[in-house]
Parts: sequence; structure tokens; C-alpha cells
Amino acid sequence: MSSFTYQDLERFGADINTAMDARNRTQLEALDVKAAEYCEDQGSDYAAYIWYFRSNIQAALQDLSDPCSWEWRQPHRERQILYLRRAASHPSFIRLAPTSQASILTNLANSLSSLGRGLEAIELYDAALERVPQFAMALGNRGSAMHALLPAVPDRGHVRLIAAYAHARLKAALEPGVTWESGDPSAADYFAKIAVHIEGKIDPAKTIAKNSLDSFSQGRSKDEQHYRRWSLNHNLFLNPLQMIGPHPIAATDRMNLPSHAASLGDPPEFIAWFNQMKQEYVGARWFLYEGTKPMRKHFADKDVSLVNTLDYPAFGIQVEKLRTAFRTAFSLLDKIAGFINAYYKLGMDPKRVDIRNIWHTKKGDLRPEFLQKKNVPLRGLYWLALDIVGEEPADQDSIAPQAAELKRLRNLLEHRSLVLREMNGNDPMGVVETLTLADFENHALYILKLARSALMYLAFSMQQEEVDRDSKRDGIVPGIELPILK
Repeated sequence: MSSFTYQDLERFGADINTAMDARNRTQLEALDVKAAEYCEDQGSDYAAYIWYFRSNIQAALQDLSDPCSWEWRQPHRERQILYLRRAASHPSFIRLAPTSQASILTNLANSLSSLGRGLEAIELYDAALERVPQFAMALGNRGSAMHALLPAVPDRGHVRLIAAYAHARLKAALEPGVTWESGDPSAADYFAKIAVHIEGKIDPAKTIAKNSLDSFSQGRSKDEQHYRRWSLNHNLFLNPLQMIGPHPIAATDRMNLPSHAASLGDPPEFIAWFNQMKQEYVGARWFLYEGTKPMRKHFADKDVSLVNTLDYPAFGIQVEKLRTAFRTAFSLLDKIAGFINAYYKLGMDPKRVDIRNIWHTKKGDLRPEFLQKKNVPLRGLYWLALDIVGEEPADQDSIAPQAAELKRLRNLLEHRSLVLREMNGNDPMGVVETLTLADFENHALYILKLARSALMYLAFSMQQEEVDRDSKRDGIVPGIELPILK
């Protein structure tokens, strides 16, 4: 293990900047080896900084390779995301200066957005702005990410409203007094260019004035209002308007599949499939909400005789809802892969499809059906799949630090035994695995948010695919409008 001091940190940062300015690949790669040694000291007060520096090395290497690459695999960009996530999740992150925290979160958001994961990027920009409210790069890039997602949003009314608020974020980044980091003002021209483009399509101020965000009911009962506010605050509605923020206008699950063509006589199979996935997601969201409320006994728990193993075990219907939320959300990812298999007619065995293997041939090459597609949300789905561990025993492609733990928990829930504890007593339970309720709640929320993003990217990608297919069709396709279930 290699420990390091604050002076080591300053020298290391200066060396990275020198190598980046010189565009010296050999030196950058040597510095990455040194950073890996530093990263072994995870108990250091500066560990988050080292992960941040290491992410900058990967960003520089990506820039030397192809800064605007459309490649479906970008190892340096993927490592950059992983290292930024390690920086943001390390205990020393909270001790960094607010501007450093905001920089890490903004860089992570920028990388995710560049790979088609704009929904998750927007949440990270908001997290950066919580730390530095006038952080120009977070404001401007948040508006840019919203703008980039507009072509995939099926509802034109939603498009106009999201565009208006994207414009507001872009203009806010250009206001006097915002916080710029060294070198960042060069982005101002880019933000201004997008703002002018939006102004050429709509009148942002008029659109905002005509559409109230907060005058919508969130239900009659206090219980429903609390549930909807909780879902809004956690960004869990299937609604593109959540890109604007946690406002009542977005407190519904409005996202459905776009209009799409099918052969004459075919049933609305994809609509039926998406309906079912959407309902399962809503169920998982409710179970998570119920499972994370203050613990209370349910009448179904009455007279259930369980032995106290003296390690603070947590049992009950409420805990089972929490476990069910995790399992349901995780299963949705593989069901989305099954949908992709059917929609793109990939011909894979439906029983062997999962979110990681759907993209590649048996030889490991990207499927030719995807290779030439300029479909940004589909790319987002592809890189979202890298948040999940693939083949064991190790998956070097995963870009989420908790990926292996998520898969381990799913395996325990489905095939072995995982007992949740009210607190960590640090006492092993033999062949039985244990985890605190608080830790499991965090994992369940993460996987539910991943399922939510995946469902929305799926609908977004289908919107863009149908536009592409429609441009290649001859003649008129008669339409059939299906009613909304009440």
C-alpha cells in the first residue's frame, strides 16, 4: 500500500496538468499507474481527490483518442465514469470543498450525458447545484442535457415545455456572478448557441408563463400526497417533465410507447408488454415507499412465531415489501432486454436474454443491428447495462462501484438467504448473509431508479427508431388509436 500526503497530492495534480497540456500519452499512462498505487490507500483523507485525478487522466486519454467518438465502447470514458463514481461515493468526498464536490458531480454528469444517459445526468447536475447553486457548468450542461433529449420525447407539448426550461438553465449559466472554474468560460459560447437555437423554435418566456408547474393536484388524501411528493423528490415518475424538476405537473406516470407501425393483423403486443412492465415498476415503487416508512407491525404479522436470533433481525410484511421492490426492479432490466430482442428481431433465445448479453454476438462483437444506429437513447440503454455485472467471476466492464454487490444481493434474494438487520451487530450468521435495513434501502432505491431510467430510455429509443423507420417507408400507414385505461 502506498500512502500519500497533501504535498504529494499537490505535486501529483501538477504533474497531471503538465501531461495534459503537453498531450503526452506516455506520461498520462504512467501517472495512471501511480494513481492506482495511491488508490490502494482507501483510508486516506485524500482518496476522493485521487479518484478525481485518475478520472481526469482517463478524460485526457479519451480526448487524445477521439473526444467526440460514436463508438459503442469507449474504455477511457467508461473508466472515467467509474473513477468519478468512486470519488463521489468515498467517505472523504464530504470533506472536499463544495466547488470540488460540484466539479466531480458535474464531470460525472457530463460523461453520462455524452453516452446517452441524460436522465441520470440531470439528477447529478442538480446534486452539484445543491452544493454550489450558481455553478455555471452544472447550470449550462443541465440545460444542454435537457435539450439533447428533446428529439426522443413523443409528446410535443412536453417538448416545448422542457425546451423552455432548458433555455432558462442555459441563460442562467450566462448571468453575471455565476461560478466558473478555470478554463470553463469557453463553454459560454456553446450554451449561448443552444439558447439561440431554442429561441428560434419557441418563445421560452411565453411558454413558461402559460404553463404552471405547481397548480396540479397530488391527490385528495394526505397519504397520497405524501406518496407523490416522495416519488417526485426521488425522481421516480415515468414522466419526461421530471426533467424540469420535482413539480406536481410531473407527478403522474405519463410515459407510454410512441406510435409505431406493425404488420396488418398483428396485435398491439409491444404496448401490452410495456403496459405490464410499467405496472410492475409502479408496484415496485409503491413497495419501496411502504418499505422505507417508519417500521410498524402489520396485522398479517400478528401471531407469526419467529425465533429471535439476538442479532437485531428485521422481519415483517413491511420488510418483505422492501425486498420485493428490489427483486421486481432488478427483474425489469432483463424484461427490457427481452423487449429489445423482440422489437429488433434479434432472434436470441428468450429464456437466455438479459440486460448485459442482449447487445453482443456470441463472439463478443456488437450486434450488426445496432452498429450503425445513431440512436442516442439506445446508446444510453447500452451503457446503463454496464451498471450491472455481467459474466462472473469478474466483470472488468462494469462502470458502477456497487455493481457486484447488486448482483450478489439479487442472487441471495433469489437463491440463498439474506436476513436484514435493524442495525449492524457485526456478528456473523454462518451460511446466512446479513445486511442492515438502511444499506438495503439504498440499494433498492438505486436499482429502482435504474429501472425507471431504463424504461424511459426504451420508450425514447423506440420513438427515434420509429422516426427512422417511417422515413424509409413508402405510402401511407393507416393508424389505430387505442384508448387509455381508466
